[in-house]
Amino acid sequence: MASRQEEILALRAGKPLPEHRITQLRSMGMHAIRSEFITRVLRSGSKPDTLTIYWDHGNEFLSAREVGNVHRKLTFGGRNRVTGEFLDLWLVCYPDDGEIRQLVEYELDRMVESVRKESGQ
Repeated sequence: MASRQEEILALRAGKPLPEHRITQLRSMGMHAIRSEFITRVLRSGSKPDTLTIYWDHGNEFLSAREVGNVHRKLTFGGRNRVTGEFLDLWLVCYPDDGEIRQLVEYELDRMVESVRKESGQ
């Protein structure tokens, strides 16, 4: 069985992985990104209702059989909506790929700054 790092290298090279493994990796990435966003929002001094932080159409794309070249949206809902966009490959490879981790963290920082501005902090 390939290590997670080998799987990520294969995906980055355009090689396919078994469908069940893509689903597992995507799910882990989705949870890790959402969790990191919540942590950063809390550290910024905001007190979000974490139930309003969700992946748009999450159930639909979670089981996609291949890694698509599409953006997935993480939404901070409520009165002042903030949305971040993450490539499907980012979800599958986060946080284990250094380059992708930097791209995700940049988008998370942008989202947190937007949340702070919207809440007047």
